[in-house]
Amino acid sequence: MTSIYSLTPIKAAEYLLSSGFKASQADNIFKDIYAFGACSFDEMKYTARELVSALSKDFYFEKFICEEICDSESTAKYLFKLSDGNYIETVLMRQEFGNALCISTQSGCNMGCKFCCSGKLKKLRDLTISEMIMQVLYIERTEKIKISNITVMGIGEPFDNYENLCGFLDIATYGHGLGMGAKHITVSTCGLIPKIYEFADRDNNCNLAISLHAPDNETRNTLMPVNQKYPIEELIKAAKYFSGKRNRKVLLEYIMLEGINDSKEQAEKLAELIGDSRLFVNLIPYNPSREDDFRRSNEESIRAFYDVLKKKNVGVTRRREFGGELNAACGQLRSDRIKKEEV
Repeated sequence: MTSIYSLTPIKAAEYLLSSGFKASQADNIFKDIYAFGACSFDEMKYTARELVSALSKDFYFEKFICEEICDSESTAKYLFKLSDGNYIETVLMRQEFGNALCISTQSGCNMGCKFCCSGKLKKLRDLTISEMIMQVLYIERTEKIKISNITVMGIGEPFDNYENLCGFLDIATYGHGLGMGAKHITVSTCGLIPKIYEFADRDNNCNLAISLHAPDNETRNTLMPVNQKYPIEELIKAAKYFSGKRNRKVLLEYIMLEGINDSKEQAEKLAELIGDSRLFVNLIPYNPSREDDFRRSNEESIRAFYDVLKKKNVGVTRRREFGGELNAACGQLRSDRIKKEEV
């Protein structure tokens, strides 16, 4: 059987037609699940009973298990245990403009970025569409809030789970699904260039963020193994293609690491790389984990780097920090739980 939360609008229409129902009945299914919060077939009040009966034979309502919550005034970090025993993390950020959620797309990650806690534990598997959807639904329902923005930046490389990612986005942006505006969803990649082009050509308007973290191949090769296959010049070319095709800015994420990528000379290189394109830099003070030797750039270096980009007319901001007090380096909570179980 299949989780009903994996049912995309297209798959729902196909299922209905193949089962002798009208495709238009899909709207009632989605209304029951997402607008009225049905958590069982008995709670589906707007869907015809004969259709509910058919659905119950082919689908089930998936349940999520929350193993741990680390909470603060601005941030809550959830550790979810999946049905097969794997773990993922989801982070809720309470902001002035609404509630933002950072979701995971894989249990573990194979990209191996040196500064990332998630990359130290290899990918165990991709998440299903339903497991991505359930991260949003669980938190909305338990916290009794509405999520206004989603960033797909948690554990895993989203474009390494591309088909399920697209299924999630189809439900998230569907009017009778999560009902989120595409401009309120940002997908982050470490630089899988073919998928950037594919994503640009897809019928969507979601935002794109690229984990850049260095202005040249030499530095980026030491931090991010993916750069050895997809070098920085080609990555920036793909980012500019996305920006032009979708008429959107592309966010370049740049973690500030002391003595590695935070010099004024490197800021000059980054500005030259970007030129006058619609690429926007987000400087991120490093959130260290206990398992690496990287150090956060000091305030003087961050300000100097920022000033160089500003003087070169590069769009730049500094990310507001969330979750540092919650051991919120990406993947840290999951890593700690796995190590406890191994012991």
